[in-house]
Amino acid sequence: MTQFSKDNQPANKKGKGERAKILEALKRQGHTENGFYDLLIRRAMDPKDDFAMREVLNRFSPLKKAVMPDVEFAFDTKGTPVSQVSQLLDAVSTGDIPPDVASMLITAVKAAVDIEVNTELKARIEKLEEMLNAQS
Repeated sequence: MTQFSKDNQPANKKGKGERAKILEALKRQGHTENGFYDLLIRRAMDPKDDFAMREVLNRFSPLKKAVMPDVEFAFDTKGTPVSQVSQLLDAVSTGDIPPDVASMLITAVKAAVDIEVNTELKARIEKLEEMLNAQS
């Protein structure tokens, strides 16, 4: 394991974040962070400046991110991937779940299958490598 001491540091250090850069620019111009916020509020109160008002409102009361609805329906978690996808399509056709939720779940079933296939392939390759190494 690599030990990082005073003399052994990574070459690519993380640079300053955007907030730090903006605060430094404000200082260079003779302004403060509070002064910036004061100016923003003054501009937001100007009826001609809808940009500043929109920015203040977005920070004060951001829009909620859309989330998938909670759904409950009969689902055989032990079934084959084909039967699980069939269950999802049946649930859409009967109105038990919305199509976008079914699509997300079908993607999850496919991802699980891909993980299983890759895991099995890895195990088979490792077994073949062991057999080849044993022959040499």
